Amino acid sequence: MNYIVALGNPGEEYIGTRHNIGWAVADAFVAEFGLTSPVSSPKYQGLYSYGSIGKEEVNLLYPTTFMNNSGRAVKKLVPADKLSQLIVLHDDVDMPLGEIKISISRGAGGHNGVKSIIAELGSNEFLRIRIGVAQKSFFTSKVKRPTGDKLPRFVLAKFTRTEEKTVKKIEKLVAEAILLIVKEGLAVAMNKYN
Repeated sequence: MNYIVALGNPGEEYIGTRHNIGWAVADAFVAEFGLTSPVSSPKYQGLYSYGSIGKEEVNLLYPTTFMNNSGRAVKKLVPADKLSQLIVLHDDVDMPLGEIKISISRGAGGHNGVKSIIAELGSNEFLRIRIGVAQKSFFTSKVKRPTGDKLPRFVLAKFTRTEEKTVKKIEKLVAEAILLIVKEGLAVAMNKYN
């Protein structure tokens, strides 16, 4: 059994924002692998979908607790002895749009959704696929990480039309990474995508 949790915020106003790229990626994953259409689940405090990839069962959750309380929903979905089978999809403002990175047993890195999950589970022993959403400096090609009051405005802003093309590529890339994790294991996936 595999558990995939896509972090984001519920509500029309958050569709297409950087903070909700986890949800966009999950939508593409559901469509790609024929999982059930997500339905509201009071039990899991989110939109719930399930299916299988080959012989591997997959449970997918979009917590609707809002980002900062994501851990409450994750705790209801994932049994305490199955944390190694949890994959969390989330935005990362320290990485440029177009890049992903697979991490395990890491701190929250300032991400409030991940911080909530670690706090509720009492552990960081789960996988994360970090999805870059930052812009790069035109002059230095380095990531421009917003700070202070600019950070919330940045992550809650919608992608530009040009960026949306990159998001579509990322959706496919993350689906491929999840498939590799589920079918061939973490080491193989990290070797390919990190």
